[in-house]
Amino acid sequence: MTEIRETYSPLFPRGGTRVHAMLVNCGHECVTSPSYSWDGMKRGSGDLVIWQYTLSGRGALDFGGRTIPLVPGTGFLVVVPEEHRYYLPKDSPGWEFIYASLNGSEAVRIAGECRRRSGVVQTCPPDGAVVRAAWRLLDLCRNDRLAGPYAASGAAYDFLMHLLSASEKTQASCDEALVGMVHDYCLQNISRPVSVEDAARLAGLSRWHFSRRFKKASGRSPHDFITDLKMRMAVRRLQSSRDSVKEISLFCGFEDPAYFCKVFKHIYGAPPAEFRSGAAAAKD
Repeated sequence: MTEIRETYSPLFPRGGTRVHAMLVNCGHECVTSPSYSWDGMKRGSGDLVIWQYTLSGRGALDFGGRTIPLVPGTGFLVVVPEEHRYYLPKDSPGWEFIYASLNGSEAVRIAGECRRRSGVVQTCPPDGAVVRAAWRLLDLCRNDRLAGPYAASGAAYDFLMHLLSASEKTQASCDEALVGMVHDYCLQNISRPVSVEDAARLAGLSRWHFSRRFKKASGRSPHDFITDLKMRMAVRRLQSSRDSVKEISLFCGFEDPAYFCKVFKHIYGAPPAEFRSGAAAAKD
């Protein structure tokens, strides 16, 4: 890949009416150096919103305790200050993207609503409304067509409204994907306790918003969903292995076998050992 660096930062005289959403910069870049890395806790204390969309190659975002690959067709939305880092992975030959940075209280509020609806990382078609709006923003700066701070603020609002509209349209499908993501995460981490906080952090949401969206999509609370999944795995082990109840308890992420038995009995009406013997008798 060839290095590209096209970036614009419209500057206007200070003073006049304060605006609550302002374009800080936008650009089109292709980076190939592993030194490309931005830490959300080392970029000052001002309210800043950053949207970045992958055109080709691959980047990565560390957020909520996990690393998210940024492949073509994915965009991320982060704020500063916040614990996140986006960068070029060592095994990636390059990363081409477009981006827009905005500041102001309204920009932060709208970005927060977008993230509550569709998460920190979203899938966007390259010919979709959000990406087209980003290219228009870049074109305005490239051709010096932002006449002043109000024009720049208007362009920032226009872009934010496209983000908000897209997040509303994709929320339902994102919520379905949210259930699948939690299901897969629980199976991958079946032998350790998985809390609702873990799942919310994985989704990049607060516990309250995550729980509300998860229950709307699945019909169950995240806690009940996680517990049910672990109990179904326990039933499978009871029926297909000779592992002790303690071993199955540990396999399912319960450090206290007595608590495991209590939860199991509450769901299935019998403790694990009786359930196993009853299943064996039924087979005979």
